[in-house]
Amino acid sequence: MVHNKIITAGIAILNATSIYAVEKKVDKPNIVFIEVDDLLYRFMGKTGRNFIETPNIDALAKNGVFFSNAVCQGVMCGPSRNSLITGLYPHNIGFYRNGQMGPLPDNVWSIGKGMKNAGYNTAWIGKCHIHPPKNKKKRETSAEGLKSQMGFDYALASLGRAMLSKRAKSGKKIDGDVYFDHLKKRNLLNLYIEDCKEKRPVTSLPEDDYLDGFYTKKTTEWIDNNKTKQPFFLWVNFSAPHGPFDSPQKYHDIYKKKEIPPPLTTDFGGVQIPLGLLKDNKPISPEQAMKSRRGYAANVTFVDTMIGKIINKLKADKLYDNTVIIFFSDHGIFMGNHGRIHKGSLFKEITNPSLIIYYPKKFKKGVIETTPVQLIDILKTALDIANAPKKDKDKPFGESLIPLLTGENKYKTKYVFTEIEGFQLCFDGRYRYIANKEKPLLYDTKNDPNEMHNIAETHPEIVTTMQQAINEWIKKSGSILPAGYLRDKNNLKRWIRPQ
Repeated sequence: MVHNKIITAGIAILNATSIYAVEKKVDKPNIVFIEVDDLLYRFMGKTGRNFIETPNIDALAKNGVFFSNAVCQGVMCGPSRNSLITGLYPHNIGFYRNGQMGPLPDNVWSIGKGMKNAGYNTAWIGKCHIHPPKNKKKRETSAEGLKSQMGFDYALASLGRAMLSKRAKSGKKIDGDVYFDHLKKRNLLNLYIEDCKEKRPVTSLPEDDYLDGFYTKKTTEWIDNNKTKQPFFLWVNFSAPHGPFDSPQKYHDIYKKKEIPPPLTTDFGGVQIPLGLLKDNKPISPEQAMKSRRGYAANVTFVDTMIGKIINKLKADKLYDNTVIIFFSDHGIFMGNHGRIHKGSLFKEITNPSLIIYYPKKFKKGVIETTPVQLIDILKTALDIANAPKKDKDKPFGESLIPLLTGENKYKTKYVFTEIEGFQLCFDGRYRYIANKEKPLLYDTKNDPNEMHNIAETHPEIVTTMQQAINEWIKKSGSILPAGYLRDKNNLKRWIRPQ
């Protein structure tokens, strides 16, 4: 009997898909997701852009793994975040652009539930575009829904600065947001409203009361007050560097005299781009782009400073060495490249999020990983690290990144995907294929890194192969639902989670 037990244990170790699968007696590490909004990957010092000051993000990359070819699954704030929290692709819930989403279905799985089942104390702090399932007994705020419906023990949820500033300008719906409530208590709400109405280039608020400063303070307070013996899963959601670009003055001062590089491109190389692919992207002049890039750089450095405060708190509380930090942006932004502003498209500026995973205790250090991966992969990665129950590990789409982080096994995915309404992107590390009914686009990123030359007509064999990959992806992941599908109560009732 003893001999059989030894053999069984040995087989379990050999068959383990993760270095954590057999570490049941070892304390599980804390896991912190740090998500920023609209970060163009080129605006990080790690990517060789010496004009930008991001010392804290760069330090994570220096001692962690930077995924240079990651692809996000949603290309606007709402689709990306709802995809990430549920482990589903945008086409599984019919959510491709902001404003298209109804409440998530009652039976939806979430990473909060998965981490809770793994024995973690769970917390959400910051910007929220999540649409939790409706509570049938009472009306709930987003924060209440994150707790009652999505598996979070603690939730502080607010709108992002763009939506908050719109409300402040209009004077409507001022009540009911935790950030507005905070400003009221601090007698700062009128000052904030004046800032928004006057379109002031910098905030008049103290740094800790500026939205992401407020999130940072609440995060450090939560870390201090978290007295449970459980490991914790903390998801911090910053609103910056998303506009408006009105971070505190000292951050703008950094870039007054610095030489900010202009956009790499001002058009699409004469290639006719399907209008549906640029539906959300306004043209911008080089002069306007440069002004925006300076303000954007200030926002990037501000949010980097806030990340540093969280890291310092983890260090002060002696938690840093046993904490996995997964830093990422929900998507990128054109910021003047191709002569455009905003996001919601499938070019590299948008689909390439800034993904870094830090845990030098177990993972590689200072590595730039060029293998194409999906942002949604961070869910299986976190569940793997947490040694979550198999029923939860099987829920999200994607693949664990543990093999790439440790070098022990191979990451199996060959193609990675993202989408907006009517368009799908397939990427294999070199070729980026955008499928659509109007005009297929194919770019060779090795010879054409700025995506200026469509080679679809001259490389039909690559188009065919990558279209087949997209077809197979959709077949495996579930039918493409129309935009706004879950707004219809009848659709909501009959929605079945893709298996």
